[in-house]
Amino acid sequence: MENKRQNIEYRILNIESKMKDSVFLEFNPIPHSPFNIQHSTFHLPHSPRTRGISLLELLIYIALLSGLMVIVSDAFIMLSKGRGQAEARSEINSAIRFAGEIIKQDVKNATAVSAPLLGVPGSTLTLTVSGDTILYDMSGGTLRRKVNAGTPEAVTGSYVTVDVPTFTRIENHNSILNATTTAIQVAMTMRYNAESGDWTYEDSLRTTVTFR
Repeated sequence: MENKRQNIEYRILNIESKMKDSVFLEFNPIPHSPFNIQHSTFHLPHSPRTRGISLLELLIYIALLSGLMVIVSDAFIMLSKGRGQAEARSEINSAIRFAGEIIKQDVKNATAVSAPLLGVPGSTLTLTVSGDTILYDMSGGTLRRKVNAGTPEAVTGSYVTVDVPTFTRIENHNSILNATTTAIQVAMTMRYNAESGDWTYEDSLRTTVTFR
């Protein structure tokens, strides 16, 4: 009888020793056990690789991504606006230079001015150059040049809109030399023809050319 009791105690001690070597032990009494032996439930630690994303982290990621998209969008808009303004300015300045040079060349080579009359500004300019009649006028926002009865040629391009030009004839009489100097004053405003308001640009051509 004594040997059986020792044998049972040895087995209990062996079980308890194995239970202490477990990763994690949660002891719960086993009901109806004559020896009140406790069993163990093993819990393995969670692996960090299987951890998911919380709702708070997801909201933070979305907020950061939204802020980044706003910054990139604003930069793109500013870049596009700057490029459009530079293109509009270049187009208008080129149109002003070209129109100014061709009008100056015709006025300096002219032998007579039919229009405008002295002291009466007009929207057309009529010159006689080497026996040819040259007419400058505006139609549909385009500055035109016509030689004799030919087809008018556009001086400004389709991206430029010209307001009604003003041509003024000016004469200065020198009594000492008994000579009269005639000049033509030119004034017109050109604006870039664009659908976007960010590309709006305008400038004016104002010059005075003496032809005699």
